Amino acid sequence: MSKLERISLMLSALALATGVFACSDSATRGEAAKPALTEPPSFTVAVDFAPTLLARGNLGTFHIQSKAGDYDAELKSHDNTDIVVVRIVVAPGGHSGWHYHPGPVLVTVTTGTITFYMGDDPSCSPHVHPAGTTFFENGGMVGIARNEGTVEATAVATFFVPAGSATRLDAPAPGNCAF
Repeated sequence: MSKLERISLMLSALALATGVFACSDSATRGEAAKPALTEPPSFTVAVDFAPTLLARGNLGTFHIQSKAGDYDAELKSHDNTDIVVVRIVVAPGGHSGWHYHPGPVLVTVTTGTITFYMGDDPSCSPHVHPAGTTFFENGGMVGIARNEGTVEATAVATFFVPAGSATRLDAPAPGNCAF
């Protein structure tokens, strides 16, 4: 698939995920037919979950190899990539709503505790991340972050996303969790 086709596919998915639905029985030249919606999507809305953009910059394509002493790390992207840093505040009982990201996300919990649930986990097991810990979300992985504690939780998230894209896309509740 060419880079232009991948970008076109991502933009189509973004339009669909943000609620820009157009129903059509026929395609126009250069455009794929759009399926008709039979039911409205069952997206969950974030509650008491407040992200604040700290920075966004473009790194392009990159291959970073860093070795200092015994420490060896490597980061690589074949596609034009934006790096986005966000501070997130989650009130007690708050949550992100079910969502996914178009690329990987590194999350460091700075205060409180964030509990993360993955949409593809049949047992809906909680992954508890207290202050001072870091976790990641793979691109395309549906999940929900919740503050199940009694104090505010904060985190800093670093997103690796296609240039110009959204950092988060809403997703329907997968049905494997009882909340």
